[in-house]
Amino acid sequence: MTMNKIAIVKIADNDVRRAVFSALELINAKSLFKKSNMKILIKPNLLKPKRPEYAVTTHPAVFKAVVQWVKQFNPEKIITSDSSGTRQQGITDSSFKVSGLKKVCDEENIDWIPFEKTPRKVYQVNQPLILKEFPSSTLLEEVDLIINVPKIKTHDQCLLTCSIKNMFGTLIEGLKTKTHAMFPDNLNFNSALADIYSVSQPKLTVIDGYYCQEGNGPSAGDVVKMDIVLAGFDPVALDTTVCKIIDFNPLDVFHITQAERKGLGTSDLTKIEFLGEKIDSVKRKFKKPKHFVWILPIHKKFNKYIGRNHHSFIKFNKQNCKLCSICWKNCPVKAITPPKELTQGKKFPIWNKSKCIICYCCTELCPHEAIDFKRNIFWSIFFHFQSMILENFFLRVSNLKNRKKIY
Repeated sequence: MTMNKIAIVKIADNDVRRAVFSALELINAKSLFKKSNMKILIKPNLLKPKRPEYAVTTHPAVFKAVVQWVKQFNPEKIITSDSSGTRQQGITDSSFKVSGLKKVCDEENIDWIPFEKTPRKVYQVNQPLILKEFPSSTLLEEVDLIINVPKIKTHDQCLLTCSIKNMFGTLIEGLKTKTHAMFPDNLNFNSALADIYSVSQPKLTVIDGYYCQEGNGPSAGDVVKMDIVLAGFDPVALDTTVCKIIDFNPLDVFHITQAERKGLGTSDLTKIEFLGEKIDSVKRKFKKPKHFVWILPIHKKFNKYIGRNHHSFIKFNKQNCKLCSICWKNCPVKAITPPKELTQGKKFPIWNKSKCIICYCCTELCPHEAIDFKRNIFWSIFFHFQSMILENFFLRVSNLKNRKKIY
């Protein structure tokens, strides 16, 4: 099987099934099914409980098409699993239901289980960039094939979340926020993302480009109906292709560069055979997150200095804030605490600027879109131009020797 193919297919007349089947046929994905009675794990994006029209989670129509395509090969079992962004119990189950994926699983009679409800083991990272080992679900090694079904979304911290970033969901509950706390600068965090992806390494990726997010994604961005599906085997090439489609520079998405450095794929699109649509025929320039900030891989005290000046303050929306506790319970460094009185509309969470590491977990996970970062314009302009030069320099010369565990 040739592993350097990417299919780009337009969704015509909302016929998602036809587009998904066509994309998988173009890349000859059926060659992955070398035997009958395989166990298949499908990993969608279930960040938090949001209906499909908000484009926060993998669209149920794309998910259903992938399930129906897999069923052609008579697998012994199809399992769907993920772990949502917050550490609260039951959030993954809630996301599963609200997103419409539970309905699909019921209709198609396939299994669903959150990663946090499965047995766990500690996985060793081969040739780690920064993360030596981490615990995750035993499902990752019990199945014959993992199919990654991410969504095209912008991301406050990583700029883009798609193929590589979606496997961050294999970290269970509090390990996600712990990873943010351990690696507060963008280079190290994105290196950890590449390490995490390398453990599961899905053999097949089907990208949901039906309804996407631009601007302040991955949960509060503007919905864009792109009407495309991408399929392929190489996560680096796929995410690079997505960057080209939405007019982002792949060098600004550090987990792409770090994953290539780790040998997980290529960003050289001249080595890729494109099938279906050409990139230029589906291009649409996306708005970047207004919060995105380049944090340099140097002394963490200087990073804190940048962060404190780059963002002037967090603003809580008086009408939207429900004092639901999601922000302060999921802040990796306890930079947000509850008010003394939980009086909705009058009292708001308290933000400690000196503790904040600018990971955007609060804005990403807030179910009511009640949190926003307000920028200092001077520092935004200054660090935008300085960091574009310095980040790419450090990206190439840094030796990340302090490899860590996250448990």
